[in-house]
Amino acid sequence: MKIVKAILTSSLIAAALLTGCSDSKNSSNIKVGDVTIDLNDVDKEYAKNLKFQKNYTFETPKPINAMSIEVPTGDIEVEHSGDDKSGLCLRYRIYADTDETIDNVNEHMGSVSEVKDNVLVIKLVEAETSEDINTWLEKNAPDCRVEYDVYITVPEYVNDYRTKCGIGNITFKEMSGSFTADASVGNITFSDDEITGSSVIKCNTGNITMNSITYKADTDIYAETGNIKFCLPLNGSDGADISVKGETANIEVSGIKNYEVKDEKTKGTSQSLSIAVENCNIDFAVDTGEIKIDKE
Repeated sequence: MKIVKAILTSSLIAAALLTGCSDSKNSSNIKVGDVTIDLNDVDKEYAKNLKFQKNYTFETPKPINAMSIEVPTGDIEVEHSGDDKSGLCLRYRIYADTDETIDNVNEHMGSVSEVKDNVLVIKLVEAETSEDINTWLEKNAPDCRVEYDVYITVPEYVNDYRTKCGIGNITFKEMSGSFTADASVGNITFSDDEITGSSVIKCNTGNITMNSITYKADTDIYAETGNIKFCLPLNGSDGADISVKGETANIEVSGIKNYEVKDEKTKGTSQSLSIAVENCNIDFAVDTGEIKIDKE
């Protein structure tokens, strides 16, 4: 099993852990793909760190309608490119005890893409061999840490977005399509988007914000430990079954008020609420927490 020794920077702690809740499972490890991040190494400090940026362009012919990326540590943001190419702006900070280690790691940082079943898969790799970068780091520079910020642009005909990160935030703004957003520790934010295909949005520890969204397809929103801010579907939403659930979590509901309450239950620390609005059915539920509706 691969172990990436990572710490949470102050910005990630603020983004990911100030949820008002504690992790009931007390697990020190999180997984992204086949990479395991050990949170017990949060005390590790390095003498030096430097920030770098590299830009990449990927051919994206029209048969490709989906993109996928996994990042162990860092933020992911996706927007439209305005042309028929996909782009990756890779910003990363290398932490190590010597300048030589930082320079060596920087020389080997790279990214490639491949197409599988009409999915553009973007990978962070070793620049010469295209080996998974975390595998290379384990073998060649184990006593360092790399944190990534990934800004991706895709053509408008790409309408299926698959994103996953271990520690960090995922952001979508003014996009349309089907979404998979999976953050182990971090925040997920949607703003002014249109969900037109079946979507899954989840985080283990962190907050989810769904603001000004048009729902036209079934959507599952889930936080294990954290808070969910959910704005009710905008006018024009239609036919979606929406699930908004948390284990140890609070759900704050805002937006239009012309909804119909179909069912509401409270038992011990758990609460559930089912409503209909804008031709959508929404089921809210928390095991431990509270569902709050803004009635102003």
